[in-house]
Amino acid sequence: MRLVTVAEMRAIEKEGNASGVSYAEMMERAGRGVAEVVQHTYGQSRPGGVVGLVGSGNNGGDTLVALETLAGLGWRVKAALVRPRPENDPYLARVIQAHGEVLAVDSDADWEKLEHWLGTADVLLDGVLGTGIQLPLKPELEAWFERVVDFRLPRHIVAVDCPSGVDCDSGEVARWVIPAELTICMDAVKAGLLRFPAYNFVGSLQVVDLGLPADLKALQAVQSYVVSGRQVAEILPPRPKDAHKGTFGTALVVAGSVNFTGAAALAGEAAYRIGAGLVRLAVPSPLHPVLSGLLPEITWLLLPHELGVIAEGAEDVLFANLERVTALLVGPGL
Repeated sequence: MRLVTVAEMRAIEKEGNASGVSYAEMMERAGRGVAEVVQHTYGQSRPGGVVGLVGSGNNGGDTLVALETLAGLGWRVKAALVRPRPENDPYLARVIQAHGEVLAVDSDADWEKLEHWLGTADVLLDGVLGTGIQLPLKPELEAWFERVVDFRLPRHIVAVDCPSGVDCDSGEVARWVIPAELTICMDAVKAGLLRFPAYNFVGSLQVVDLGLPADLKALQAVQSYVVSGRQVAEILPPRPKDAHKGTFGTALVVAGSVNFTGAAALAGEAAYRIGAGLVRLAVPSPLHPVLSGLLPEITWLLLPHELGVIAEGAEDVLFANLERVTALLVGPGL
């Protein structure tokens, strides 16, 4: 998953628009992508339906397209207009045509209807504010969020591109932010979402592919990526069924001292966890009685010591035992 700043994402979208994928088409793809993720993730939770909190910008448009698409998949959909939409908004008209309910929050003076919607829905789409916000928020908007976070909210909260009130560059947040269970980013993860305190409100991350041309210069200029577990799994070579411990190499870990015995234990266990076939711990000899009971599968290289710390001359012992070593770690707890 690409990791971008807000400026980089704007440049990508601008070049994409110039190349033939219009901003309107990007919104369609974004909204449909959000709906597909919601359907795949929460498709069994549809009896109470989905409520979208809709802002005036692109995130609001993405959310309306997602609501229309979900209505076509059998969901009961409701759009709460937190901020005014353009007059004769086609995206809003399409939600109404799909038999979705629409509420202008300003007309709900006592908030009774909105509170009921949120209390009975299964999924909430947060599409109020997007990546271009400036903190602090306007007082009236902060007051609105303060009140909403005190409501009984749906079990599943999905942020559209980012949780509303998060600075997608710095990671700073507004006073009140609706915490997401899932954030669905458009084409790339925004860098601020991985910074604290923003990361506290993001939940899991997924990315919707906007289908932009791969040869866009702005895309090719992106140098940062978020590595997923799936990507790591694809890189790792398959393990043969007839493999044995010698198939996957030998890691030698030079670690530990009397004051930092645990560092050696953690490093040795980690070496096995990442897939090393054989792990050997080179430690000051007084540590062996303590560690051997914790790590019975490890083999040992006992080093000379002074008061429980590796002593001069230990390098000779190490160099004499490197023949079968395929990975060497030196440092934890020395």
